[in-house]
Amino acid sequence: MPLVTLRTETSNSAGNVQQDTLSEYICDWPDCPNVAEHVVGTSREIRLVSVICAEHAKVVAARSKR
Repeated sequence: MPLVTLRTETSNSAGNVQQDTLSEYICDWPDCPNVAEHVVGTSREIRLVSVICAEHAKVVAARSKR
């Protein structure tokens, strides 16, 4: 599960600089660039978590209803 971190700097009229950081996990589905929203599996032994975006969560849910 790739972690993407964006850092930004903004300045206000007084010249003060504010730094912001945003970190998001990316969907584990092959070739999917979307932000992950759902955990689909974990393994404590090897510290592994699998996460997917909302679009692929619907695909997984549809498959499990069969």
